Amino acid sequence: MNPADFDYLYTLLKARSGFVISKEKIYLLESRLLPVARSNGFQTLDELIRAMKLPTGGNLQATVVEAMTTNETFFFRDKSPFDHLNEVILPHMLVERARTRRLRIWCAAASTGQEPFSIAICLKEIADKIGNWHVDIVGTDISNDVLEKAKAGLYSQFEVQRGLPIQQLVKYFKQTGELWQISSDLRAMVEFRPFNLLDDFASL
Repeated sequence: MNPADFDYLYTLLKARSGFVISKEKIYLLESRLLPVARSNGFQTLDELIRAMKLPTGGNLQATVVEAMTTNETFFFRDKSPFDHLNEVILPHMLVERARTRRLRIWCAAASTGQEPFSIAICLKEIADKIGNWHVDIVGTDISNDVLEKAKAGLYSQFEVQRGLPIQQLVKYFKQTGELWQISSDLRAMVEFRPFNLLDDFASL
């Protein structure tokens, strides 16, 4: 990749998503974008980048930005934030919001949905305390592709084994062929919408 093309991609990715890539990771650009090039009828990255620079290249630019986003996630990711949610934040909020009986929770990088659904499970586990509360969970991500998967709530055996206790798998999921689907009432608790963290938060 020539320096001008790298600079173009560097500027585009930083402006559109805040993603900053070093020259030492050109291999990452090439490995993620070559499939994008080929799926759009180009043989090389040079051809893809030339097309991106055209006045008609807006859709290609968006596709490239999405391809470069990292979508690493799993249920109850990293455990300690969820311990803190259950042991500190939710008990505090139940006291603070006792008058309004309303909770609104934003999962800012929802990816394929495991983390906001983990929050929904935490709330279901204390349904006796918030049964008549109004609860909103909003999951946002820059990638429309991962949000579509999140809305479906369908996960592979590998995905449900990552962080999800077996008791909660049996309690909140139904097996559909080789996949597991999260219950409809938990899906209804989460609203997924596209959002770029570089944009104005007023819409939230």
